[in-house]
Amino acid sequence: MPRYAFKYLILVAVTILLQVSCIDENNDNCVQCSVVTSPKDSIGRILPDSVKGNMQAYLFINGKFDRIVTSDADGSYKISYDSGAGSATLVTIGSSSKDSAIVYTPKYGDDISKMSYSVLKDKTDGGYTLPSSLYYGRYDCTMTRGGTTVDTTIVLSNQPAILRVVIKQLKESFGDYDDYKVVLSGFRSNLTFSGEVTGDSIIYTPPAHFNDNNEFVTTPVRTFPTKKGEYVTVSIYRGDKLIQTLDRDINGKNLSVGPGADVVLVLDCFRNDMKMSVMPWEDYIQDVVIP
Repeated sequence: MPRYAFKYLILVAVTILLQVSCIDENNDNCVQCSVVTSPKDSIGRILPDSVKGNMQAYLFINGKFDRIVTSDADGSYKISYDSGAGSATLVTIGSSSKDSAIVYTPKYGDDISKMSYSVLKDKTDGGYTLPSSLYYGRYDCTMTRGGTTVDTTIVLSNQPAILRVVIKQLKESFGDYDDYKVVLSGFRSNLTFSGEVTGDSIIYTPPAHFNDNNEFVTTPVRTFPTKKGEYVTVSIYRGDKLIQTLDRDINGKNLSVGPGADVVLVLDCFRNDMKMSVMPWEDYIQDVVIP
């Protein structure tokens, strides 16, 4: 390679680097950030060790992927950027299992809203899985005054929500059959690195059975939160025949599910008039023992 061409390539590389970081700490536009993740999540629970071991930090400049940031020995993430070139965003994501979701492999310049975690489709039964813990946190450094050092903490929130369905008096209202099933819809497949729920519409058909109290109970469904402006619909089938659909609770409200929710949808059939109540799973099991 000619010497002048080599010098040109070095000049281009240095120019790009200067656009996103501070080579000279005395740069008037230089902003430095030291970011740590809180040992407790958004509701005060200690982060699982499995999540801490699978933590990844992604740096974005003006919403475009720049690089993966490794933590220092003290666990902090050090970033610096030229405030004259825009803003910096650090996204931290930790998962309890790397094999229970599809992780987008980032490339330099990718848009933050196009990068995502996705549910994993089981090749055997066609169901969808997510890890039990998928923690997300974000820090936007928008400081415009150069020569600034920022120390901050990111508090992570566990994104997967858990839903169960319990149906009372189903046999009494619709007959003593063994081919009932519950279908849950209103969910999406992706969580972007900007924290938005997007992707394809997906449905869940969790395994279910009649317990000793003659209640029809599903297994837990782990899903991303509902997308803003979208809601959960519960459909009940006997075989291929739809016998009931509910999309509002007993108070007439649509059902949305937030990050980390763990709820049970209790449907009560009475003279074929079905009502749905929503309550935390922890509250429900205090009153009812599920065999």
